Amino acid sequence: MADDAVPESSLRANFARAQRQLQAINSTGLASSNVEYQQQALGLVNLLKTCVSQVNQLSLFSNNETPDDYSTSELKLLLIGAYLGEALQKISVSAGRVTILNEAIESYKLFLQTTLSLGLVDKRTVDVERLVANEPSSSKPPTASTGNDRMQKIERFKQQRAMQQYVSELEVRLAGGDKANSAIKDDDVDDVDMDEVEREYAMKLIELKVYQVVDDLSILKDELKMAKQMEEMMKQRGRESDQRNGSNASPEAKDGEWRLDSQPYHQIDPRTGRPAKAVVFNSKGQPTQPFVLTNSRQAIKDSVFRPGWALPTMTVDEYLEQEQQRGNIISGGGKEPDAKPDIEDSDYEALDAETMKKREWDEFTDNNLKGAGNRGGNRG
Repeated sequence: MADDAVPESSLRANFARAQRQLQAINSTGLASSNVEYQQQALGLVNLLKTCVSQVNQLSLFSNNETPDDYSTSELKLLLIGAYLGEALQKISVSAGRVTILNEAIESYKLFLQTTLSLGLVDKRTVDVERLVANEPSSSKPPTASTGNDRMQKIERFKQQRAMQQYVSELEVRLAGGDKANSAIKDDDVDDVDMDEVEREYAMKLIELKVYQVVDDLSILKDELKMAKQMEEMMKQRGRESDQRNGSNASPEAKDGEWRLDSQPYHQIDPRTGRPAKAVVFNSKGQPTQPFVLTNSRQAIKDSVFRPGWALPTMTVDEYLEQEQQRGNIISGGGKEPDAKPDIEDSDYEALDAETMKKREWDEFTDNNLKGAGNRGGNRG
């Protein structure tokens, strides 16, 4: 380690104060858009940045050392990067969101890189190397990758919940709470070294923070993409607004803005030698064809509060009456056919003929089943 240019006691005091402020912000009832909330978050960010600067001046952590080379209080200082990334997310600004998100991501990556170099991360459960290198999860098909990611998230959530419970029990033990509910179970609980308990608490707290940072990183990367898109849209709108105001327009475009016909006089079709489109005014400013001035601005205003679909302009009865006047509705018609006369009881020949006709139909239906002539399978 380098010479202590900054007193380590002041670093520990700032870190303890930052922990208390972060806990107070997380437990506050103020909305994130509240002015007081934003002032507290900004103050916390400045304090944590001061802690980061002090850690860099002291050169506390090295890749050539192991966790056994550090005291418990020094191991807790690893959490500064994670706390800074969390505090940066709480700052709500309309402009510069991309910069804040990039700072939070870099702070998280530095925290993961340091814990990875010290061997405080289980590579089997958390792929920190991929997150730090900003590489895709795998080259597998999307379906397989999605299924594996989902199973990893479920497993990581279970481990995170169990670890959270264990850390809470260690906090109770350190605060002098109920010893029977503690996760440390020895034959003689009173003989447990409190220094070992505090070191175990620091190690598990760092491990728990790694799980939380991994989840936050995936969310931050998605938010960063959307923030970049929104920033690009705002820039595009600004450029379009400048063009409409004429700040970036050409002299010809500025000169043609007041014209009723936007086409310049000299635009001639080379094939015909005539203007490519009919112009309203000639080169002398005289009208070449009739035109009508319309108030399109008022029409646009009137259509603001109208529904997006076409509204009916007449009732059904009015429409039918109009169609009838046009001759599109046929009414009346030709002479109806005469009804079939009833057979008299004394006309035996007609009765016999009707009876024979019915018998022939019955014989036909018996010999030809319904649907027998159909091809395929439509036979009922």
